[in-house]
Amino acid sequence: MACSAIRCLAAKHGEESTTLIVKSELAGLARREFPRSPVIALPWRRRKKGKNQAAANIRSCFPAWRILLRTKADQMVCLRSQRNYLQTLFFASPKAGGRFAPENTLLLNGKWRRIFTERLLRIFKKPILVPYPDPSAERPSEVEAHRRVLTAALDREVRVEEVTPHLRSASWRGGGSWLFCPFSSRGSKDYDARLWAEALRSSVPPPLIRLAGGHDQAARLEEFAATLRSEGVACPIEIVPPQPLETFPDLVAECGLVLTVDTSAAHFACALGAPAVIVHCGLHEGVYGPYSPNGRQIWLMGDYGRLGHKRWRESVPPQMVADAIKRALAA
Repeated sequence: MACSAIRCLAAKHGEESTTLIVKSELAGLARREFPRSPVIALPWRRRKKGKNQAAANIRSCFPAWRILLRTKADQMVCLRSQRNYLQTLFFASPKAGGRFAPENTLLLNGKWRRIFTERLLRIFKKPILVPYPDPSAERPSEVEAHRRVLTAALDREVRVEEVTPHLRSASWRGGGSWLFCPFSSRGSKDYDARLWAEALRSSVPPPLIRLAGGHDQAARLEEFAATLRSEGVACPIEIVPPQPLETFPDLVAECGLVLTVDTSAAHFACALGAPAVIVHCGLHEGVYGPYSPNGRQIWLMGDYGRLGHKRWRESVPPQMVADAIKRALAA
């Protein structure tokens, strides 16, 4: 979602002079999209039960932090609105003529350590922190936050079209198969396989469904495919081997339609202009979606606020999904 915003900065400073600081899992995509930019990869550790994540990240990111301490920049721009302690430290570490970021939305939980860390940042580094926007129907608040930060950093009014998510290293060209990414970061945001199957039976039959997911989701994808077949989805179904993030745009580019939930596949579809049906639970509606740069991406927003994580799917019946599939294919 930040690629277009980064491109605005690179247009001012030069791509070769725009250093990107990203988690290691995003480093390949960053190098693909900005091949002339230096990339500092943070080997971030995922949260594990019984493990101290902060201590693990301090150890693994220490070499990168030493590089940041030696870095000098005209501007330090952070596009992340949810900054934990370490991310705030990384933002403060380089010597910079000016620092720009959105307000830290993690402070809303009231934890005194975060508030204290943010106060130290403001006192000693004096960053310009722009107000984080409220969700609206016009555009995701994350995109609007990027626009506001760049307006301050570039000292000009940045148009929303300049920061609307877009990838340059790939674009949608279409194909016969459908790409299906059914799993999000948590199960409560997923749409049940039987509901998907009912929707598929009522829509235009695809020639081939390609199921895709993360490295740790192989068994779940097999089970999901078996459920679709048992529920009467007659088209061929194949499971795509796990892909590194930097090659995932190619999968999206060559499909006829993307089916997914609240996951990165939705944003890749928008950034590449691919037709997509996105079944979103409705949690944090307006923050990361819905949006549709070319009208081909249809977001079906569940009523998470009223129905909760167990019943939100009742607000997105399979026939609604089937109708959305037909509209996306016709767009």
